[in-house]
Amino acid sequence: MTTINLYFKQAWQLMKQNRFFSAVYIIGTGLAISMVMVLAVVYHIRTANIAPEVHRDRMAYMDQISYVYNEGNSTWNSGLGIRYVKEVVQTLKTPEAVAITTSPIFQFFQGNEMFASVPGIDKQPNIIYMCCNAAFWQVYEFRFLYGKPFTESDFESGMRTAVLSRSMARQLLGKEDVIGQTIQLNEVEYRICGVVDDVSGTLEDTYAQVWIPYTSMSSMMNESASEREVTVGKLQANILLHDKKDLPAVQAELEEAIKRYNTTLVEGKVKNAIIQPTTFTIMGVSSSKAYGAIALFLLLFLLVPALNISGLNASHIQDRMEEIGIRKAFGAPRSTLFIQIFIENLLLMFPGSVAGLLFS
Repeated sequence: MTTINLYFKQAWQLMKQNRFFSAVYIIGTGLAISMVMVLAVVYHIRTANIAPEVHRDRMAYMDQISYVYNEGNSTWNSGLGIRYVKEVVQTLKTPEAVAITTSPIFQFFQGNEMFASVPGIDKQPNIIYMCCNAAFWQVYEFRFLYGKPFTESDFESGMRTAVLSRSMARQLLGKEDVIGQTIQLNEVEYRICGVVDDVSGTLEDTYAQVWIPYTSMSSMMNESASEREVTVGKLQANILLHDKKDLPAVQAELEEAIKRYNTTLVEGKVKNAIIQPTTFTIMGVSSSKAYGAIALFLLLFLLVPALNISGLNASHIQDRMEEIGIRKAFGAPRSTLFIQIFIENLLLMFPGSVAGLLFS
């Protein structure tokens, strides 16, 4: 033990004598550790059951379909339209529940902004909103601080009710208990029925500041629009399965429902409606290949810095060859020299590892 303590003291003295080498070593180790930790955390956030998305292991998604005109000269790839949702998605019997929401992707690219205001208060913040059905609150488990979600009857009748996040309630009305009060969304009055805990922006299937029934949006409920406009639109289906093994059965049921739906169409047909399980992507790589992608990232973030640090360490050892030679001449065994160098590197790696964990 005395010998090991001596090695630590020598290593500490060497660190102080070679500050530039020590700094580069510590920073290199810290960056490698922090990048690996960030990758692990992102993977966990995108795939684990995290409230309110507590059923990710049983979720499947349909966020895009293709509508092909009969002439075959044009195809529309978009989210789900209101008629398609009613006549296809909501007829599925196999799933436990189906949450219908506005698609964050199409909503973003189409630039549909919404401004919130309160009478008598001179501010109109641009809010992040999500339109959804009543089953949304069954599929996802939000923590309601006050009130409750809008009901199925509210949804079916197109009642203008809204659920606010805690921070949005405080921003608009100065407090959190705002049940029964009204706000204006794009100058349309909505009654607040519930207030929930804030949702992390990393949870893209549930993140918003305000949630409202999509039946309250007249622009989305225009079923007299063209056949294509009511077939494709801005909605997506988040499907809660009884068991993840039910996915093939749901897909088969969906295909049968699409066949029936296509018989009612005149101008075109629906194709390529595929239900996807919970996915995680790294640089466009899906979850089926995620482990290979993670291994590649680990190789880049650990092996490359390790090689660089090894080269730097080898150069540092070369400068100490005289010291090592003298110690060998006095009978120091190879194992003793190895243990000393190992402890010196361990002492250099420890602060870098701690710094990397804190930084990540």
